[in-house]
Amino acid sequence: MRERFHLDAPAWFRDADPVPHLEAVARAVWERRVLRAHYRRWRGDVHRELRPLGLVLKGGIWYLAALADDAVRTYRVSRFLAVTETGEGFTRPAGFDLAAYWTESARRMEEATRQGTARLRLSPRGQKLLPMQFGAAGARALAQAGPADGRGWVEVELAVESDAVATGDLLRLGVEAEVLGPAGLREAVATAATVLARRYGAEL
Repeated sequence: MRERFHLDAPAWFRDADPVPHLEAVARAVWERRVLRAHYRRWRGDVHRELRPLGLVLKGGIWYLAALADDAVRTYRVSRFLAVTETGEGFTRPAGFDLAAYWTESARRMEEATRQGTARLRLSPRGQKLLPMQFGAAGARALAQAGPADGRGWVEVELAVESDAVATGDLLRLGVEAEVLGPAGLREAVATAATVLARRYGAEL
């Protein structure tokens, strides 16, 4: 089998997530065993008692769906600082569908992080770059794009995060995109482009 199939899970240009506790977590999922976990969050470490329901591998990163405080939550496996098997079993919620939960959870997370909207003009090349740079949000924006003009440029509305984050993201599209609005985002991109032009001006 190993001579014919090989799974290379990590995404391109990124090191694999270290997951020293993956085996213990996977065993608890399979055997339906309660875990005590020490978990690192950006707001500070927490201790949780978890009833692990399933594992998801997304873009080379492992996530655990688990019951905690009577609600299903998602945990990034690499952020577990310690896990202890209690030996206590549990009953899975009737009708729990891991794939359906993950799809809905990912949708909610994207909505929570991308609460702004940017209006863009995209060149034909920019239209190819958009889903590569912005994933599903970029693909959705293209699917709802307005008609192309005589040069093949289209207008789209793209879900984005804060102006600061969106500015960096949109600059990756280079000259293949123009920010039409909101005014604050357009100004932020213009300011960043001006700074770059001045910085490299001596080399032009």
